[in-house]
Amino acid sequence: MPHPGAVTTTAAARGAVHPVPRPPGAGRWRARLVDHAPFLVALGLGALVRLVVTAAFPPAMMVSDAPSYLRFLGDLQPSLERPDGYGLLLLLPLSWVADDVALFVGVQHVLGLAAATGLYALLRRWDVGRWWAAVAVLPVLLDAMLLVLEHGPLSDAFFLDLVVLAVVLLGWRARPSPGLALAAGLVMGASVTVRQVGTPLVLAGALFCLLAAAGRWRRVLTAVALVVGFLVPVGAYATWFSGTHGTYGLSGIGGLSAYMRTTTFVECDRLELAPYAEVLCPPEPVGERRDPTDYGWYQIGVGAQSLVVPAGVDRADVLRDVARQAVREQPLDYARIVLRDVALGFDPVRVDRFEYSTAFKWKFSTYVDREPTPWTEPGFAEHGGVQQQTHQPWARVMVAYEDVVYTWGPLVLLCLVVGVFGAVHPRAGAARPLVLLLVLCGFGLSVLPDLTTQFVWRYQLPAVVLLPVAAVLAGSALRRSRAAPSERPGA
Repeated sequence: MPHPGAVTTTAAARGAVHPVPRPPGAGRWRARLVDHAPFLVALGLGALVRLVVTAAFPPAMMVSDAPSYLRFLGDLQPSLERPDGYGLLLLLPLSWVADDVALFVGVQHVLGLAAATGLYALLRRWDVGRWWAAVAVLPVLLDAMLLVLEHGPLSDAFFLDLVVLAVVLLGWRARPSPGLALAAGLVMGASVTVRQVGTPLVLAGALFCLLAAAGRWRRVLTAVALVVGFLVPVGAYATWFSGTHGTYGLSGIGGLSAYMRTTTFVECDRLELAPYAEVLCPPEPVGERRDPTDYGWYQIGVGAQSLVVPAGVDRADVLRDVARQAVREQPLDYARIVLRDVALGFDPVRVDRFEYSTAFKWKFSTYVDREPTPWTEPGFAEHGGVQQQTHQPWARVMVAYEDVVYTWGPLVLLCLVVGVFGAVHPRAGAARPLVLLLVLCGFGLSVLPDLTTQFVWRYQLPAVVLLPVAAVLAGSALRRSRAAPSERPGA
C-alpha cells in the first residue's frame, strides 16, 4: 500500500505548475535571448529609426509650440497657458547637464524605448506570448507621429512615458500593493503637471485598485494610497501656482479651452452676450468655420485674443460663460461634434478634415528645409545655439517612412473593441482589471480633448500606444482558461 504522504504528493503534483529546468550559465542567457528575440529585433528597429530621425533633423525639430515650453528655463514661474511640469521635471534637470535641445530630445527618444520595454515586460509577466507582446509595442517603437513628437521639445511624449510608467507599476502584480499604488499615484500626479488632460487618471487608477486588490479593506487602502500619491504632486504644483497667480490651480486655460470647443457649432444669436463679448462670435457660417486654434490663440480680428474685458471682469469667466451657454442652448450640436471627433480618431489616414488644419505639424515633411521664424529662432539660439537643419538622404527616408509606418485608425478601433470585450468578459479572469485600466487610460485620454477643447492628431497618442497593449492582453487572457493563482504575476 502506498504511503499516505506519497498519495498526497502525487495528487498535489497532478495540479502543480512545474518549472522548466533552467540551463546553466551561458545557456541560460542564450535561452533568454531566444525567448525575447522578436522584441529585441523590434527594439533595435526602434533605436535605428530614432538615429535616422536624429541624423535627418539635427539638433531637433522646432515645432510652433516648442518656444512656449522652453520659456520655462529662462523664467522659472508657472505659466497661465499650460502646466509647466514638463519643464520642471525634464527640461530643468537636463539643463544642469547641458542646456541644449539636442539633449532634451535625445533623452525623449531613450524614454520612448524604455516605455516600450516596460510595456513588453508587463505583457510577458502576464504570460503573453513573445510574438504578440512584441507586436503590441510596435506603435511605441515605430509610429511616425510619435517619433516627430519625441524629436521636438514638446510635452506629449514625456506625458505618455509617465502614463506608461504608472500603468506598469499598477499592473506589475495581479494584486496591487499599497506601496505600488502610492508610487503609481505619484507618477499619475506628476503627469497631470505635464499635461492637465491627465487629471482623470486618478479615477481610472482608483477603480483598478478597487477591482484588483485582495480583500475589501486592502482594496480601499490601496485606492486611498493611489489617491494620496496623486494629490502630492498636484497639490504641490497648485500651491506653487497660487504663489505666482493668487489662485490655486494648474493653469488658467480652462475657460479658453471650453470656448474653443464651441466655436465649431455655436450660433451666437441664441446666446445672451455682453457687447464686449460679441467679438467671441465666429463671423463665418456654421460649416465654414476656422480651426478652433485660430479663434483661441491667434490674432485674427475675432476670438479670444481680441477680447477686451472691462475692469473687474474676469476674462476666463467670460470665455467659460460663452461655452456654458452654447452647450446649454445647443446640446445636440455639441454631442454631434464630439461624436464626430471621436470617430475621426479612427480615420485610416492622418489628414485634416472638417475645420481642422493642424495635421501638418506632426509630419516630417513639414520640417524639410524649414527656415526658423521670429518665434522659433530664439528657442534654438538660447538652448544650444544651432538652428534646425535638414540632412539628406535621411530626411527623404523619414518623409517616405511617415506615409507607411503609422498605426492605422481602424486597427486602433479594433483594439478598442477587443479591449472592451476583454475587460467585461469573465473568461479574461485576473487580467480584466488591467485590461480595463489600459482601455480607460488609452481611450479616455484621447477622447477627453474632444469633449473639452478640439480634435488634434497628437492627442490620439494614448490610444495609439495603450489600446494595442489592452487588446493583446485581452486576447491572450481570453484564449486560455482562468489562470491558476501560481500563474498570475506576483501572486
